[in-house]
Amino acid sequence: MLKKLIRFFNLIHVALVYIAQVLMIAMVLIIFTNVILRYVFNSGLMWSEELALLFAVWFIFIAMSIGVKQDLHINISVLPKKLVTPLLQVILQKIKNIIIFVIALTMLIDGWKLVQFTLTSIMPATKLPAGLLYAILPISSIIMIYESLMDLFNVDTNDARVDTMLSGKEPFINILKGGSNG
Repeated sequence: MLKKLIRFFNLIHVALVYIAQVLMIAMVLIIFTNVILRYVFNSGLMWSEELALLFAVWFIFIAMSIGVKQDLHINISVLPKKLVTPLLQVILQKIKNIIIFVIALTMLIDGWKLVQFTLTSIMPATKLPAGLLYAILPISSIIMIYESLMDLFNVDTNDARVDTMLSGKEPFINILKGGSNG
């Protein structure tokens, strides 16, 4: 059961990387197009700012959840490395995971409330529900909760095939099929 859960979340992370890439490209294209339209043709896309904001928010929270898995967040090194024993490193890592867990749990609870509160509001230009802007909060927080708990309890969630795919050496479809090129 645990292996299936780990595989599921690894696939989620791979999909999130692709979603983040698409969001970033779309955001850049929308903003670039709108700048050209405004300054060259003296007209713009009414919905471009809202959609770019939506994509930016989703991109940021997706990147944040990926950062928890890959341990990419800022770590504060106050003590010289010679003074930090391996045991102290483990303790500090556990404390960091507990802090991430608490923050992610708070994001989940308050993010869910925010989504429910804003779901009936409509964004003026795109006519999309405002809750869509905040829907990524509970999604990314669930992933961060999972990753912080797995790290806290020393469960190895790394998959060499997923790492290979993320490096561009193996297509995503092979990961879904359970196969490998190498």
